[in-house]
Amino acid sequence: MTEEEISRLLIASKESRSPYLYCIVLLSLTTGARQGEMLNLEWKHIDFANKLAFIKETKNGHPRSIALCDPVIQELHRLHEVRNPQKPLVFASKTAFGRIDIKKAWQHALKRAQITNCRAHDMRHTFCTYAAAMGASNLQLQTATGHRTLSMLLHYTHMDAAVTKQFSNQIADQILKDDSL
Repeated sequence: MTEEEISRLLIASKESRSPYLYCIVLLSLTTGARQGEMLNLEWKHIDFANKLAFIKETKNGHPRSIALCDPVIQELHRLHEVRNPQKPLVFASKTAFGRIDIKKAWQHALKRAQITNCRAHDMRHTFCTYAAAMGASNLQLQTATGHRTLSMLLHYTHMDAAVTKQFSNQIADQILKDDSL
């Protein structure tokens, strides 16, 4: 997703009737967490002091911790203040003790943001691509996303020539610093 699309999606998510959608989208974009991992997140696994969330149940069966940025911590604090203390899930259903279903809210937000052909899982791809463009190593990305293999991680990272252009320019500057060449 482009920065403009992300901005429109965040605005539409914030305006959603779902009290959780904005936090879920922000959490997804800034951590690369899978939707199921976020929707299964329990309050007891949020470490506000250290700005971490412990994901106990992952797709590959290997629990991991994810770093939470300040805007996510702020949203989680807001949700924590109005939560039903008898419901353990961060994103708890209003009518039951199970998970929420954000499909309708997600689709409505996409429509409001005028974004087509986008799935919730694409936030994971977006996180990987932006983090890689900012210089994250493969090991850092694997740790953040919980990918077990490099080949799977590479499936999620979509770099283009514009991103890698900086390396070409840096190499040219280094090898051509002597104008006599």
